[in-house]
Amino acid sequence: MGRLFCEELSTLPSTASQRTGIIHRVNLVEGNRSGRESGRSLQPIALRLLLAVVSLLGIAYGADYCVFRYRLATNHQPFGSVTVEHYYEVAHKDGKAEFIFDPPVQQTCVHSLFPHSGDRPCWFLSRHAEPRTDI
Repeated sequence: MGRLFCEELSTLPSTASQRTGIIHRVNLVEGNRSGRESGRSLQPIALRLLLAVVSLLGIAYGADYCVFRYRLATNHQPFGSVTVEHYYEVAHKDGKAEFIFDPPVQQTCVHSLFPHSGDRPCWFLSRHAEPRTDI
C-alpha cells in the first residue's frame, strides 16, 4: 500500500488583506511522494495474464490428451521408443571423477506434447537420452 500524504488544493491569496488565513484546505491523497498512484492497477492485469496462461495450458493439455486417446483407440502409433544410455558420475576426494555406464536401454515414450500414461514425450526423451546420476 502506498503512503498517505497531503496535497494542497489552494494557493496563498495574492492580496494582503486575505493573508490572515493560516489554514488552507488540503485533501488526503493515496500514492507515493512523486504523486503517482500506487501499483493497484497492475494487480488485475497480472491476475488476468496468469489466468489466461493457465487457461491456455489447460486447453493445450486437453487437446493433446484427446489426440493421444484418439491415436490409442485407432492404433495410429501413440507410443515410440528411444535408446537411453544412463551413467553414474562418482566424484573422488582428489577432484577426479569416475564414470560408470549402464548398458543402453530402449525406453517407451509417447508421441505427444505432454506426458501421458506414465511415459515421457518422445521429443523430451530424445533430448535427454543420456541421463546422469551424481554419486
